[in-house]
Amino acid sequence: MPSLAAAGLVLGAAAASAAEPAGPDPALPGKLSQRIADDLARVDLDAFAADATKYIAPSAAERLRNNFASIKDLGQSQYSEMIYARDYGQNEKDIIYKIDFDKAFVYVRFLWHIDNANWHLIHISFKSEGELPFPKGWEHIYPR
Repeated sequence: MPSLAAAGLVLGAAAASAAEPAGPDPALPGKLSQRIADDLARVDLDAFAADATKYIAPSAAERLRNNFASIKDLGQSQYSEMIYARDYGQNEKDIIYKIDFDKAFVYVRFLWHIDNANWHLIHISFKSEGELPFPKGWEHIYPR
């Protein structure tokens, strides 16, 4: 009889955990940051704006294209790679990609946050190699 009661508890716990909704995918910001960085490496500002505005706001597309337009002057990209990633608890992620263009290195920083059970891109910016975009106090990760 005790094993029957234990089996009932296990089934009850399994049913309760199945009913709980799963949280946002923790890998989503990394995948999307890579896709957006790849769009920038190809200098495809339309694809970049379309991918980014899905997670910022649809009205931001034109502003993003304008803010990143100077990337067109840097030539072709050789490669892009993630050089920094940090989780701030389970609700925030900070990711930086380095893109090697013909004329300069560009560092693209993505700040992600969970709001209303979904990931949102709360900030995206880029800087050239002369002004690294690392969080204050973290410059040691990629020395000049």
